[in-house]
This record gives sequence, structure tokens and C-alpha cells, in this order.
Amino acid sequence: MTDVSGSGPGGTALRDRHLQIETPEQVAVGYELAGPGSRFAAFLLDGVVLVAALILLVVGVFMVGAAMTSAGLPLPALSVLMAVSLFLVFVLVWGYFIWFEAFRQGQTPGKAWLGLRVVQDNGFPVTLRGAVIRNLLRVVDIQPMPSCLVGGVFILFHPRAQRPGDLAAGTVVVRERRGGAFPEEAPDRGPPRLTQAEYDLLRSYALRRDDLEPSARRRLATRLIQHFGGPGEGGGDEADASLLRLYAEESGRRMASGVDVGSGSPAAATLLRHQRPRWEEYRGLLEEAESQGLASLPEEKVSRFAALYREVAADLARARTYRASPELLSTLERWVGTGHNLLYSAPRKTVRQAWRWFSRDFPALSRRRAPAIFLAALLLFGPALVSFGVVVENPGRAAAIVPAGMIAHAETAEEREAEGGRYAEVPEVFMPIFSSQIITNNVQVTFLAFAGGVLAGLGTAWILILNGVLLGGVAGIFQAQGQSLHLWAFVLPHGVIELTAICIAGGAGLWLGSALVVPGRRTRRDALVDRGGEAVSLLGGTVILLLVAGLIEGFISPSVLPDQVKLAVGLLTAMVLFPFLSLGGREGEMETEEAAVVAGPETASTGGSVRLARRG
Repeated sequence: MTDVSGSGPGGTALRDRHLQIETPEQVAVGYELAGPGSRFAAFLLDGVVLVAALILLVVGVFMVGAAMTSAGLPLPALSVLMAVSLFLVFVLVWGYFIWFEAFRQGQTPGKAWLGLRVVQDNGFPVTLRGAVIRNLLRVVDIQPMPSCLVGGVFILFHPRAQRPGDLAAGTVVVRERRGGAFPEEAPDRGPPRLTQAEYDLLRSYALRRDDLEPSARRRLATRLIQHFGGPGEGGGDEADASLLRLYAEESGRRMASGVDVGSGSPAAATLLRHQRPRWEEYRGLLEEAESQGLASLPEEKVSRFAALYREVAADLARARTYRASPELLSTLERWVGTGHNLLYSAPRKTVRQAWRWFSRDFPALSRRRAPAIFLAALLLFGPALVSFGVVVENPGRAAAIVPAGMIAHAETAEEREAEGGRYAEVPEVFMPIFSSQIITNNVQVTFLAFAGGVLAGLGTAWILILNGVLLGGVAGIFQAQGQSLHLWAFVLPHGVIELTAICIAGGAGLWLGSALVVPGRRTRRDALVDRGGEAVSLLGGTVILLLVAGLIEGFISPSVLPDQVKLAVGLLTAMVLFPFLSLGGREGEMETEEAAVVAGPETASTGGSVRLARRG
């Protein structure tokens, strides 16, 4: 359950917008939504970190390469090093934000420095799927590059401050709130000595000192200690420590005398006094779980943490009923929210689960979304057939759609073939580099095709049509020169997998975009989140297929193997790929259908919504 308070620039100020969610314990926790300014600043900081990491990677590769050369290692070893470095650059550029947000509790270094965090819009921790979707769609949000104008406008005017990537992923970016320290217990030392105004000033300093720069804190502490006339008139850190001792002593006197200590009503003060030991124990476990990870704690500590979390969540509800102070409520909300994110974070996937997803879920999902994939295939191969026919009929038109270098390549194909040449002349020693370039380029194209889906599918359709026209034009110019076998002996070994993967990725983008055009009975926002999850699963499967295709294209397609062998490799890939997509995961589908029949017609009629809930 979520609720957004505040509005865009026409209503409550952007910085006052809040998201309120209800935890499974039925306790409401509020989050302040981050605005475009702080998010853009975090993006710039992350950009600096990313550039620094890339520079270190390049320097490291150069140093390792120099050491390998000095050691007299052969050229193939250097080729493998360059191939790995190219792949690492690709992974770093595309995976930086995904990895940190998915595995570092929704915080990149830039977000952590500015106190921001990504969470699901239902309050749960951001999932790997959500992190992937929001960051792959960043390529749309940063347009016109690198101004981030599209994303900034969405954040400014959307009631949940969501950019397009957030809308598809179902995520929001919130500000971290600092929890104030509770007054320490102190023995009864008589009645209060400070006036209410003096105590309020002292309490305000104690609760907000952590937000001050060290130099500013020392200056303020020196002035305050002089005002109160307490020990530590020397100033600086000594004055700060004296103020904290004075605050603890005065709070103890006031609590013992029944005077408000900033917790709110007398009932809230009693709650604070009775429950503080448990809260402090919970805070200690919370800090330990945040720094080390909840999974790294012993089982008894995890059990104790879960029990204390439920108690503190219940105490938060009571504190609201007792009209506790904003400081106390803010502290409890922050602790409950952080504990909620730790306890309800998604478990890490195992290798066995990943294989089950690829071998069963991916092909089953591909069949369910076959209409979108077939439409993508039509947008790719339809223009390809048209451009093929146009170029074959009039080869002079190839210059309008085919690069000049490719036309020259086709025109000299017969001469090269007579000399024993091949379509692609790649020395064996450089094949690892060639393969790495092919893999990264193809995966990047599928990422762009997927991201184009958020533009109601138009971006995806445009990329498919452009690639189809180029593919048909190239095939047409080789056909016109009578050198089709020269081309297809190179393309088919990897092309069966590669073109199929492009169609599936295109279908993923179109399925994502369909949520904006034909959302069905659901709202566009809900349809976008649900279909975005399915689309990114399809995309994940295509990445694996493209890895295989890239290896074939790098090592087999340009090799000196006879054309007949290469064509046989293409046929073999088709004989493996298409049965895999047609039959994989059918056992799970049959089990689901049998369960629906056993459960009865009512459950069967709602089976689709049940599966959607599980996927969400």
C-alpha cells in the first residue's frame, strides 16, 4: 500500500513530496522523495567514479601488457588480454549502476554520498530485475545526451518523482533520514536546572550535530558551552563532549521529574523510557547488519534481529498514537524502514536457479510472448526482403542504403575467392579481440532495442527496420554480384542464433511498449511494471544467446574451414536452438495447467493474475 503526499511544481514543493508505504506488519513508513537536483548531482559523482575506474582499468591493462611483453609471452596471450579488457570496459559501463543498486541496497557511491537510495515503489528493497530495467532505460532518460533533460522533466512533474526508467521498473529514489540519538539514562540528580528554552536549544544541537561539518560543529559547540557555562570552555571537541554530557544529565533529571524530554506527550516519554533498552539493542544489530550484511550474521542474531524489528515496528505504531515528537518518530521510522529493507530483500540466486530460469522459464516466456516476437521478426525481415529485392533489381540503388565499404567488399568478393580469400580476413591470433568486439556490439544493440520500447515501441521498431534494411541491402548486393554463398558461408554459422536473439530482444521492447498503447484492464503504470519484468527476462536470455553467437562469429565464421562445414554449423545451431525454444519449460507449463484443473474453474480463471502476482 502506497500513498504520495505533495505534488509537482504547481502544488506542494518538490522537496516536500513523500511516499508512504505500509509494511507487512501493517505499520506505515514514510520516505521523502529525492528531487532532480540531488539525483543529477549523484549521477555526476557516479560519472566521476566510473571514469576513474575506466582510467584505472586502461592503465592496469597497459601495465599488464607491458609486463607480458617484457616476459616474452607470445602474441596470442596479448590478444586474449585485449579481448578481456574490451569486455570488461563494456561490463563496467553498462553494469556499474546495475551492480551497485542491485547488490548494495540500492545505493551507488554517488547516491550514498548524497544520502539517496533506490527502493521499489511498494517500499521493498530494489530487486535485480528493477535495477536492470531502470538502468538500461537510462539511455532514454539522459537524452539529449548528456543533459538528462528527459529524466529531469519527468522527475520534476511526476507525483512520485519517477523518470521513465523508474516507471518501467516500479522504483523510486528516496532520501535517507538520519535517526537522532535518544537521551542516555542518567541517575536522578534532582530537578531540572535548565529552562525549557535552554533545554530545547541543547536538544536541538545533540540531535543535529551529526549533520554538521566538523569545523562548524566545533565552532558552534564552543559558543554553546560558553552560553551554558559548563566545563570544557576550551572549545572544540572538548566542548562538544561536555555538551553531550550536559544533555544526558539534564535529560535524566527531566525524565525522573516527569518533565518532557522531547519525546512528545508524557505517554510517549514513558514508552521511550521503558522500550529504550530494546531499541538500543535493535540499533546495534541494525548497524551490524548494514555494515556486514544480514546473511553474514549468525542465525541467533538474525532471529533476534527479526524479533526486535517486529517489536520496534509495533512501538512505532504506538508512538504515533501517543503523539510522540517528530524527532522520535523520525528515528523509529528510519530504523523500521532500514530493517524492513534488510529483512525483505530478495535472496541471492544460485547457479542452479539461474540455469533453471534459462532452460525452462526463458523458452516458456518466449512462447507466451510469441506475437510480439513475430511482430519484431516482421519489422526486421520485412524491410530486409524489400531492400533485397530493390538492390537485386537495380544494384545502383545499393549506395543509398549500404555503406560504400560493403559495396566494394561485394564487388571484389569474386577476386578474393579466386585467390583463396574469405568474407572476413581475421588472423587467428586476433580472433579473441574480434569475438569480444562482436559480442559487446550485438549486446549493446539489443539493449538499445529494448530501451526503445519505453517510447511506446517506436524506438524498438525504428532500430529493427534500420537493421533489416541494411541486412537486405547487403544480401542484395552480394546476390547481384553472384557471391551469395561467399556471404552466407560467413553469416549462417552465427546468424541463426544472432538473428533469432535480435527478434526476441525486439519482441521484448515491443512488449514493453505495448503497456503504453494497449494496457488492457490494468493501468498503464501497472502494465508497464509487469511487462517490463517479462521483457527484461527475455532480454537476459538473448544476452546469453548473443554470447554464444559472438564466440561462433569470432572463431568459426572467419576461419579457414570449408564453406560446407560452416553451413553445417549453421544448420546444427538451428537444430539445437529452435527445439530448445519450442520445447523448453513445457513440463512446468503442464504442471501449472494440471494444478489449475485440480483446483477448479474459479482458480483456473484467476490463474493468470496469480502468476502475475508471483512474478511481481
